[in-house]
Amino acid sequence: MLNRLLALAGKEFIQVRRDKRTLAMMVALPLLWLVMFGYAFSFDVKQVKIAVIDGSGNRTGALVAKAFREYERSRVVELDDPSEAGIKAAMYRNEVQMGVVIPAGFAEGQTGPPMKVIIDGSDLFAAQTGTRMLQKALEPVQTQVKADLEAKVKADVTTRMAQQLEKIRATLLARVPAPMKAQLAGQLAALQPPSGGLDFTPPAAPQLIPQVETLYNPDLKSANVMIPGLLGLVVMFMATLMTVLGIVREREYGTLEQLVVTPITPFELMLGKLIPPFIIASVDFTLVYFLGTYLFNLTFAGNFPLFIGLSLLLVFTTLGLGLLLSTVAQNQQQAMQLAMFSVFPQILVSGLIFPLTSLPKWIQYLAYLLPFTHYVPIARGMFIKGQGLDQLLVPSSVLAFYAVAVLGLASLRFRKRLG
Repeated sequence: MLNRLLALAGKEFIQVRRDKRTLAMMVALPLLWLVMFGYAFSFDVKQVKIAVIDGSGNRTGALVAKAFREYERSRVVELDDPSEAGIKAAMYRNEVQMGVVIPAGFAEGQTGPPMKVIIDGSDLFAAQTGTRMLQKALEPVQTQVKADLEAKVKADVTTRMAQQLEKIRATLLARVPAPMKAQLAGQLAALQPPSGGLDFTPPAAPQLIPQVETLYNPDLKSANVMIPGLLGLVVMFMATLMTVLGIVREREYGTLEQLVVTPITPFELMLGKLIPPFIIASVDFTLVYFLGTYLFNLTFAGNFPLFIGLSLLLVFTTLGLGLLLSTVAQNQQQAMQLAMFSVFPQILVSGLIFPLTSLPKWIQYLAYLLPFTHYVPIARGMFIKGQGLDQLLVPSSVLAFYAVAVLGLASLRFRKRLG
């Protein structure tokens, strides 16, 4: 029995060794996950793009502005329009993630106007980092403001005591005879305000509590930023998997060769294979869109026909990717592995789950070579902010290039493979 088991196991190892693609993915995939999850992926945003406008004209406002500008996680952005409206316009264009407005009269007494902090809620992780940043950046300023107030009050009290003591000296000297003035003046000169500090309770320092306004996603709900990208994820996964499996299954069963000898042209065959995945991916897209907006009470803010058009670019790209993979895979198992290997890395490094800025630079460069990375800002920008094509021209152009290039390359390779 043992010999039979060893012989059977040896046969399986030989089969795995012969399947070079599967063997390569069995080795590469665990190493890829290890590097990405252990080294690259993090929910922490290293730097927040912040605009600071100081209109206070006083020392406290200057201290607050300096604290935000010099905070280790701040990346200061200078605005052409340094105002609250300018911050909101820059936030709409994705140029700023957080804005601080310090008004005139800030921290002058207990009734002065509060500073205003504006946060972009569509960038969930940056918004959460910015919210934590408020307390950490303001803590040393609050301590400094309290110390400055105590020092100022002590200095004022000491000055007033010295002035009052001088008046008392002058009054006493005016009441004594002239021969005694010199002796009394020397004795009175020894009287000085206490030098060891004054024991008193200073007035309360103004509290640096900001007025926070969160745009686009006031409650910082994760669903609001995940569902737009999920639409593209469903399309990409279903279109790629169905295309590659459908064609490889035909080849594995031998029916693809039968279709080739029919009067059907290679173009018609390719188109016929792509139409079902396209329709099913479109149905899934529609289902996720309507259920997502209904169940999570989301509202689409942009131009819906334009959104559909840009989403079609992703559909064509993924159909081309599935067609391209089908020319490489030898069987359904390889087709499934190649589909997973091509789709999952795109999901992980696209910015949908982990913020792009938290990834190492070399992974960021790699991420921008993948089409789904350019779809995520399109989906979020249009869904949450209502951005138009003028704000999304770069990712839209890149996605259009991928749709033409990948589908064109896949068509050429598919026809060559049929020939």
